[in-house]
Amino acid sequence: MSTSNEDRIKGWRSRRKGGHYTVGAGVADWRLDPASLFEAEAAPAVLFKPLLARLQGAPHDSVAARRAVYESVQAELEAEIARSAVDENLADFSRRRLRIIVRLLEQDIRAGVAVFAPGYMPAKLVAEDERLALAHARRVERRKQDEAREARRYASRNDIALEIEVAQDEAGDLAILRDRLRVLHEGRAPDMAGTVRPVGRTLMAMFIYQLRVMQGESRIALVWALVGPVVLLTLISSLYILMGTHYIMGMDVQTFALLGATTWIMFRQIAFRSSTAYVSARGLLNFQGVTPLMCALVQSLIYVSVYLVVFAVLIGAGHALGLITLPRSWAGFILFVVLMGGCGAAMGLLFGTIATFWHFFLRLAPIIERFLQIFASVFFVSEQLPEQLRPWVLWSPFAHGMQLLRSAYFPAYQSHDASLGYFLTSLVFLMVVALMAESLARPNVQPM
Repeated sequence: MSTSNEDRIKGWRSRRKGGHYTVGAGVADWRLDPASLFEAEAAPAVLFKPLLARLQGAPHDSVAARRAVYESVQAELEAEIARSAVDENLADFSRRRLRIIVRLLEQDIRAGVAVFAPGYMPAKLVAEDERLALAHARRVERRKQDEAREARRYASRNDIALEIEVAQDEAGDLAILRDRLRVLHEGRAPDMAGTVRPVGRTLMAMFIYQLRVMQGESRIALVWALVGPVVLLTLISSLYILMGTHYIMGMDVQTFALLGATTWIMFRQIAFRSSTAYVSARGLLNFQGVTPLMCALVQSLIYVSVYLVVFAVLIGAGHALGLITLPRSWAGFILFVVLMGGCGAAMGLLFGTIATFWHFFLRLAPIIERFLQIFASVFFVSEQLPEQLRPWVLWSPFAHGMQLLRSAYFPAYQSHDASLGYFLTSLVFLMVVALMAESLARPNVQPM
């Protein structure tokens, strides 16, 4: 900026009296008040006209001259921010507002618009200013929500009672809920009210609640519980039949495919449903005794029960049609199905806890599941592979579980590669790791 411009700006500042703008030398001698930029509800004209008057009174025939005026206003704004010690979000808002005003004004000057004509204002100024104000309001609200969430987490970690402000239109509903909870507690024994949490009763209530949710919203999912295994069973069976193979080490192809397809679909459904239930349990945590772990376990129990019924229907219908053989031991077969369901529950709990730290993880989980499926003996057993390739499959405990399941089902097949000890040890280890991760992730899942 030239020295004459600096002297002129000083003269403008000295002629401002009592907060009012005076007129001198035929030009509106307005000084842009940086503090006015801190008000989100201030009209754009209040901010724009002082800048336009400053620009009109200074040389503005070149980009460099106009930039000098803009930079002087920016310097005043920064000085006001430092002097007032405003919040960084508000300071950022004021900087953005000034940049928008300068950008729109400079665009019109370069387009040849008569910017100094009476009543001039950039066409997009009001809309841009409203958009900026709305974005600022959203950021402020998001920051308040983050602070409230952190306060709830701190109170939960340190066992501190936290008073949460309730909206006026929800206060009446909260009073009714408190009154009904008081009536429920009065109907119980005094030593149980507020001290003992009936886990079994809560678990059963959650189980019934989730069944009703599935009945009302997930009927297609229940139908797919039958259709999905049939589709995968058909694909696996057709592949073997097209190759001219009707028996695999004494196991008929249809039953072989049924066990692999249905068990793995059960595993996948339990893993995905329980992990999602763990992350999205925030609404139910307001009820006494409900935890994210309980929500995940309820989903696991539901889908184990559903797929036991699916197994019964598919085996019964397939045997009636002469396509499926009956198991050698129903008890052993059901035991290994439940154990594979336990593997899915542990994996889902682990996925859910990781997702509380890394929200993108649940989108990555299907890729991990597909990778595990390749090494889980869904489509083949390790005895079909060459000796040097078997270790690549047998590292997976799920492959051991699937082959032990088929050993319990078929009288003609006894797996020599699968190890019951390795499978059970891996299952226990996976559950312990999942529970340890859950204890670390629990503070990250707070009530809504």
